Amino acid sequence: MKKTWHGIIIPTLIFLGLISINSVKAETQRSLLVVSSVDSSVTTISRKEVRKLFLGVPVMKEKIRLKPLRNGSDPTSEEIFLQKVVFMSKRSYERRLLSSVFRHGGERPVKYSNLAELVNKLNTSPESLSYMWSDQIENYEGIISKGVLWTGQID
Repeated sequence: MKKTWHGIIIPTLIFLGLISINSVKAETQRSLLVVSSVDSSVTTISRKEVRKLFLGVPVMKEKIRLKPLRNGSDPTSEEIFLQKVVFMSKRSYERRLLSSVFRHGGERPVKYSNLAELVNKLNTSPESLSYMWSDQIENYEGIISKGVLWTGQID
């Protein structure tokens, strides 16, 4: 049986399209880490403890009260952190923090829109924790990962 050009070209184009889609997917997989200063005495922290900390619940590790610092430098990392770690939308989270401050006092976690400022604060405050992408941690001195909070595909 004689093959037409349709029988060869179309399957080849479909195959090439599938390869390019898989390449794009592999490039969009990222990991969100909980980070602190290398001077921090905290060795490990669970996702549950991170969630409590960022919801305003006091968390003690190695006899030190931890301080949360919000990373607002990247809207995607902030959204993933809130949805996959805190399990809230940004709006619900903001309302919960405001309500907690009015009821129990205290302060809302400081939000940094500049990553360099966040890293500087982490370096000068060993009791502080924050979150950032795994590829961002490589660009800053004095910051170390305390664990992976989330790994997955970003649409």
